[in-house]
Amino acid sequence: MNNFFLFLVFYTLMILVFGGMQYVVYQTFTKWYTFSFTSPATRSRLKKVAIGVLIAGNFLFFPRFAITYTTWHELLFIQQFMINPGGIYFAFIFVLFVFSALYTLIRNISTFTSFVRRFLKREQASSGGPQISAANKVDSPSSSPSNLQTSSSYSGSTSSGLYSRRQFIRTAGTVAFGAPLLLTTGLSAATHRNYVISRQTLLYPNLPSGLEGLKIAHISDIHSGIYMNPSQIQEIFEIVNSLDPNLTVITGDMVDTHESEIPGIRDTVDMLKTDYGVFGCPGNHDHYASINGLMSALSDKPVTLLRNQTRNFVINGEPISLLGIDDAGEAGRNFDDLDLAIAGANPDAFKILLSHRPHKFDDAIKHDINLTLSGHTHGGQIGFDFGPFELYPIDLFQKYSRGHYQKGEHQLYVNVGVGLVGAPIRLVRPEITEITLTSRPELKRSEVVSA
Repeated sequence: MNNFFLFLVFYTLMILVFGGMQYVVYQTFTKWYTFSFTSPATRSRLKKVAIGVLIAGNFLFFPRFAITYTTWHELLFIQQFMINPGGIYFAFIFVLFVFSALYTLIRNISTFTSFVRRFLKREQASSGGPQISAANKVDSPSSSPSNLQTSSSYSGSTSSGLYSRRQFIRTAGTVAFGAPLLLTTGLSAATHRNYVISRQTLLYPNLPSGLEGLKIAHISDIHSGIYMNPSQIQEIFEIVNSLDPNLTVITGDMVDTHESEIPGIRDTVDMLKTDYGVFGCPGNHDHYASINGLMSALSDKPVTLLRNQTRNFVINGEPISLLGIDDAGEAGRNFDDLDLAIAGANPDAFKILLSHRPHKFDDAIKHDINLTLSGHTHGGQIGFDFGPFELYPIDLFQKYSRGHYQKGEHQLYVNVGVGLVGAPIRLVRPEITEITLTSRPELKRSEVVSA
């Protein structure tokens, strides 16, 4: 399947999915202003604003995918006035879509609850509620002058209640439609370089004694490019070095989408210092940019990029096999060959697999690989923590979306990455992982600290 056809399929799916999200948001916005404002002029003005935003947003968003494959992508003007705003628009619509879906769900629950309440009241009335006799109807309060006044007051109260409800929904809607802009700009600006160090001490009861306390620094998804410049990469590498790791690994997507972004990695990777070396595996974006160009640029650098290969070495007298597979994408974008990589491993060694995509964990288990390190998901870039409760949309789409997983004696860690992709929006704090191996249960721990 050639790349042009794959691009057309992707582009068509993007139009359908993102178009559907925009339709839902537009319908929700229409219902909001129709109820909140009685003036036809105000309604007409808001409708024009909504249509204008949709037209401008789509003009910025959809062409950027085609531009990615041209030299225009490198132009600062295009990056600042199309790629960045287009990405913000995408995140803005996505958050509004989530809000719209939650609003619809709550409204449907409320409607159902009201229906049940009314049904139960009717059942209660039909089963023998208070009855008004014909004799009492003449003197019924409903026909008395005092009750006429009460009815009038009730009517006014109803009108006032409707007005208050309209005011409330108008204010709530204004906040709801404005909040995503704050979330996707202000909070993102505060988050996307607010790095955390995730310290994971992983328990392996049968860990060889020579590997006790082995420390691995794990980073992923740097995405050198328009959202990640060399000075920011240097900052990340300085944090990695401060951990004093025995081994450093990078699980893919070192660059974003263009070959011109490779120097950002090539000119900074010399900074990384470890006892046993720096290793990596390719990600899908490394292929988008130029996997051959990246391999060539790193050929004389102190980093080994493993493409379905294994490096065997000895630490404190104990054998260890470090495997790295190429990107395990779909259809014609699948470059991994785990069987080839495992063929070069020492069968008696502790085995670590570097795989950009975390779904390869299932295959790693079949090959009895002790530890799999991955990235790719970015934690969805958008996620929220409400005390003990978490809302991460990526969890709905990825089997292994973020953090630590364990199946028997096999473990996986999915790093949420340090870079940005698609949109300059990041509410999930970028992560640098410090993994320590131990056989002592009392040392097992997991904690996250600010870098």
